[in-house]
Amino acid sequence: MADEKHTQTPGPAGCSRAKAEGSFIALAAGDALGWPQEFPKKLIGKPESNKPSLELRSWMRRGGNQYYPHEEPIRRGEYSDDTQLTLAVARARLVAGDSWWTVLTRTELPLWTLYERGGGGATKRAIACWLKGASPWSGAGRDVKRYFDAGGNGVAMRVLPHAIFYAGADNPALLIRDVIRDGVATHGHPRALIGAAAYAFAAWWLLRADKTIRFGELVDVLLEGQKTWGTLPEKPSSKNGWLDAANRQTSGDYEALWSNVVSEMTQLLEQVRTGLAAGAIGDDDEILRGIGCFGKSKGAGTVSTAASVYLCARYAAQPTQAVLKAAFAHGADTDTIAAMTGGLVGALAGSDWMSTDWLSVQDCEYIRTMANAVARGPDATQERPRDLRKIGKKDIDSLIDSLAQGHKGKLDLDGVRRSEIIDTMSPKPLSKTTLAQVWQIRTDDGQTIYVTKLGRRPKDKKPKKPETDRQVTLSVTPHEARISAIKLSVADLNGMVRFYESVFDMKPTKKDSKFVSYGVLSFVDARYAADISGKAVKNGETGRSRIEVCVGDLDATFARAKKAGCVVQPIKRMSREQSFFQCRDLEGNIIEVSAAKRPLLELQG
Repeated sequence: MADEKHTQTPGPAGCSRAKAEGSFIALAAGDALGWPQEFPKKLIGKPESNKPSLELRSWMRRGGNQYYPHEEPIRRGEYSDDTQLTLAVARARLVAGDSWWTVLTRTELPLWTLYERGGGGATKRAIACWLKGASPWSGAGRDVKRYFDAGGNGVAMRVLPHAIFYAGADNPALLIRDVIRDGVATHGHPRALIGAAAYAFAAWWLLRADKTIRFGELVDVLLEGQKTWGTLPEKPSSKNGWLDAANRQTSGDYEALWSNVVSEMTQLLEQVRTGLAAGAIGDDDEILRGIGCFGKSKGAGTVSTAASVYLCARYAAQPTQAVLKAAFAHGADTDTIAAMTGGLVGALAGSDWMSTDWLSVQDCEYIRTMANAVARGPDATQERPRDLRKIGKKDIDSLIDSLAQGHKGKLDLDGVRRSEIIDTMSPKPLSKTTLAQVWQIRTDDGQTIYVTKLGRRPKDKKPKKPETDRQVTLSVTPHEARISAIKLSVADLNGMVRFYESVFDMKPTKKDSKFVSYGVLSFVDARYAADISGKAVKNGETGRSRIEVCVGDLDATFARAKKAGCVVQPIKRMSREQSFFQCRDLEGNIIEVSAAKRPLLELQG
């Protein structure tokens, strides 16, 4: 940090464990914070998530593009392709020697198409080639041209694992070589590759720093290291025919194009240095606009690297502000810039500075484990096998078909990684013909992925209500009535959700920023609850109800309720078959928790 001396002890790979973990977790948190802001037109409703806040929030995304539009609920702290691909590279990096690239292109990237969330077009087009067993630069025609025109930030956002892997190396030449090798798997334009190389160089330097960092020093180091990150490595690009293909696309001038982009990256860094010189009076938005963050080139690899370097250098003493500024820079590529900024400030400052809420980002413990595994570096024994299964389109289709047919038990992903289904969902379609199914899957090593199957509903069939709503039409006689659902207006929706889910381990069947349902019982934010009582009920009035919950382990639930800090009465053991206790939730509702054989949730007036 700019005004604080680093005292962290480097690990065997040359960087501290705190730095490795901090960079990975902050990348994921930045991704989760910035993702809802990237495409405001895809947001359903107007959730509070578009207001700057360090809090991770749930939101509703419009998925399926124009062909299969549907509501895609994004739960609190869930990340997008930026983190997914970073973890894919990290897993590949754990394979010894040069085999990591084969695993990346033949297993990890193709398998990513099964569960990708928010992936970029260039990355998906290139991986479609790998799914067919061919490189994206082989052949000729429009697809190859599009590959060599791809200069986006899809490479820069995923190369942090390489920087951590080589943090113990005094010479970053191998780092830059591997970053370019990684990059050409999906992108062919120098903007993507040079941006990624400059970003990896910055992360590598920050990971190794064990002294006070001067204000703006990171930019000076990058400018001085231009010959390192700006040199096109020959070995990886000539061995597989990539450079020959690149020269064919540019009439033999690819190296000249490369040189021009190095100059472009240098000019952007000079702009960053000028902006930093303005100090406290500098206008962040104006500087980011000058770099190109809000224009047509906002997703370029060079632009995203310059932006993340600027924010890291500008807010080195306030790293949370760096990530926050990136995540809520509306009009920019917010999730990627925030993820890249998070990776840099984590490499600089470790993990102690992070918001506690960020530690609840999706798969935090898995992310932490992967960071430490990669940080062991090239001298560590790599236990991951080299001969992971090569994934093709038939393998992806087979996995999806297996899920659609009601697969039971463990699911084999790549011959080594196994997983299991933990939830199924039927998202609400936004067209009459869209049919969407989603499976939430947890891998044995701790990652959560979502697999989506999209299709068309037969025109002669009426759409069924999603199973996750748990709402059914009740058959009643003329003289009978049954309760189908109960909704409670609550003043603090997020607080109530955290309370019920932590104490009773309840899983929501439907969730957005204003409403959360647990089957028959639902909570509605009192600010948005429709009042049809003619003002008989005061606005925001809560705490008037009694809720009965049946649990399998009464003693364990009692312990969790006490830990949650609510008022808890002692357990009453009426008989061997019937025991219960009472407590109050955050808004004063009485909860009677019973181990007797009762319905899962009942409400009494």
